[in-house]
Amino acid sequence: MSETKESDGMEEICRGVAELSVLSFRKLDEVKRLANHFRYVMNHPITQQNKVVLRYMKNLDDTHRKIFLQERELVEVEFIFTTEKKSNLQRQRFNSLPVSEVPELLKSELLTSENAKQVHICTDCNVEIELNDEEPLMESLQKHFSLEVHMPKLKRVSIDVAEPVVLPKMSRRLSAMESGESAGNLDQIIQLVRPMEKLDKMFIGKLETCLIKHLPDNSEASIDAAIRFYQQSYHKLCQEISAVDFSALTSSVAPIIMSIKDNVNQNFSVDANKNFENDESEQSVDRPIKSQVKKFRYYGPIENLIVKLLTNHKLLTLVDDRTGKLAFFCMSCEYYTLRFRYDSVLNHVFSESHIHNLSCILQSDKHIPFTEEASPMQKIKEMNHKFLLNHGITERNGIDCNLCKSFIESSDNIIMHILDENHLGRLSDKLYRKMKANNPDGLVPDEWGPKSLDWARFLASVGKPLNSRDHVVIENFVRPSSKIANYCSCCDMTLKGPRQVLFNHIRQKKHLRNAAPHKLSLLYKNYCRPAEYFASFGNFYVCSLCPSYIALPSFAAIVDHFDSPQHIESVSKLIRTALYPDTDTKLLESSKITISDEIKCVICEESFPEIAEAVKHVLTNINHQNSIVESKTKANKGDVISVYMKGNYVLHNDGATFKCVPCDSVFNSIRALLAHLVYAEHFDYKPSAENVFRFYLEMKHNVNMLARNKYDYYQFGVLKCGVCDADLEEGENAKRHVVSARHRENMGASYVNVSLDASAVE
Repeated sequence: MSETKESDGMEEICRGVAELSVLSFRKLDEVKRLANHFRYVMNHPITQQNKVVLRYMKNLDDTHRKIFLQERELVEVEFIFTTEKKSNLQRQRFNSLPVSEVPELLKSELLTSENAKQVHICTDCNVEIELNDEEPLMESLQKHFSLEVHMPKLKRVSIDVAEPVVLPKMSRRLSAMESGESAGNLDQIIQLVRPMEKLDKMFIGKLETCLIKHLPDNSEASIDAAIRFYQQSYHKLCQEISAVDFSALTSSVAPIIMSIKDNVNQNFSVDANKNFENDESEQSVDRPIKSQVKKFRYYGPIENLIVKLLTNHKLLTLVDDRTGKLAFFCMSCEYYTLRFRYDSVLNHVFSESHIHNLSCILQSDKHIPFTEEASPMQKIKEMNHKFLLNHGITERNGIDCNLCKSFIESSDNIIMHILDENHLGRLSDKLYRKMKANNPDGLVPDEWGPKSLDWARFLASVGKPLNSRDHVVIENFVRPSSKIANYCSCCDMTLKGPRQVLFNHIRQKKHLRNAAPHKLSLLYKNYCRPAEYFASFGNFYVCSLCPSYIALPSFAAIVDHFDSPQHIESVSKLIRTALYPDTDTKLLESSKITISDEIKCVICEESFPEIAEAVKHVLTNINHQNSIVESKTKANKGDVISVYMKGNYVLHNDGATFKCVPCDSVFNSIRALLAHLVYAEHFDYKPSAENVFRFYLEMKHNVNMLARNKYDYYQFGVLKCGVCDADLEEGENAKRHVVSARHRENMGASYVNVSLDASAVE
């Protein structure tokens, strides 16, 4: 009976092996399927029991792997145009060139020639393969590879195994080998072209500069050897990454699918500025005819006065995602407005509600320096009054404008008057005359900006950031090609029109599917990984290579880290350690490499004959890098704030009260907490305006989720679930615990499914 089962099992293995094939014209998905199927056969219990068969299978698997990963030359399927006469011009060959990129010269030649047709030619056997519109290209090619003309004359020696094994169906490249000499003859096999992954030229330049500082011998030959060592390691890492299936991991790097405008509609007061949807060119429509003759003026100092006032009011200055224009966010009132003509934002900072909210926050937080003697409310009103005086507005006998020699009917009309073009023109002339009086021979200061015919044109021409560092562009692999066009590299399409077209595109499922693998591949190639907050809902990014704990809140921030001096210095020191005997033990220890008795990786439990091999392991092994990131995040458990504020965390209860650990202050609202984090003096690191705004949106999302699950973050690294009435188990975090069976059972009917893609709604 047992013999019958064993023979049946052996037949199953033989059938499995017989199904394997190495594709001559490879698609990556097919190679992955081949590798997975091979592993299934190898891991089969019956295969594991028979050591001879298992050894043969392992050798065969190694051969497959070497053939796929080695650089390939000499053989390729080429795209050509051909006719019956086949002139030299028409037989020009372009190695694996897509049809869309064939030169226009050949296209026109094809159209003008009689009996012309498009074909592929196999350079193995010099056979032309016609293209058929009704049949997919890969199928027509595979049919050719199965023909007798393409298959080689097989030459094999007998294999000494205990049981007969059916050999797999091999293509020309693999079957042409003699099994006993497969490893030694790999270089002689005709192989497909697989180009080496090249390092970015800008990165190489920065790396060379850093290597000159750190290498003991900074001669040209030494620098070249160091670059060559890193290029080989990088190429090997890229080959490993190309075999990874990222489809199951994409939720951790979901691109931004909401513009700030969408978040404004969901989270903030309605913007009083009615020009929100207007284009720049529409702002000047239907303006009253001005009696004053227009002339060029300098509006820079006037804008500086306005921006200084808004900064004193603790407003954040950022860039609107959708339009790329300047915008302002008032943390005290949760109020957001685009700049345009400043009417909306100035009306807001002069309003009683804003003055009340800001003074309450400042009065309750002694760590924000603002005033010593007068009350915050009085100080704010004095600040506004001084701003009006700079504009020539006085309130002695009613409201008068000294510049325009006119009377302003009510305080509601003050902002509209000081933004009127006639008033701004007079103020500009006054400031210009004052500057010339103080410095007759001096040039116009740079901060005054360009001369402008009117206020609207000045606002349209200044303050617009370059799109190359725009986080929306970076996180969605978009290349700005002109003022009104953007090219999406992961979808291979150009988006023409205003920025709203870009946002419509990046929210489509097609783009989300295309962008996520790009993001993960870029992270893996630069030794970084996505991670999840311990006491919050969302994702951030961690560098596995830098010895210090680098945790950054957005994909754009981690991309900036790749080119930072800190990251490039870590790479340089590792290269130095590999090439020169005096090792940097601290750097190796941060990568879990010990050199006491033997050179060993503590995480992977792998030994190395020399330090250079250990460094290659650190630079090329994906599993090692994953483990390093996991150990770093476990040692630095924290919440959203700990990542944004570089280690400073805030304890919270049900998302209702927040306690700042450095100063023991307690806050009852996100607004007060956020103002404290940005303006209090006891924080060494303060986030940028863009990160503060993202941070605010994440906190809005997190407070809702934390309160729903009654979480209590009562001690750093320890999170208690109020529903389960217990601390989170090892390996869990706030997001994973919510979807655990234990939590769902305790929640009962009130359980709400939490999408793991809800990370950091930006």
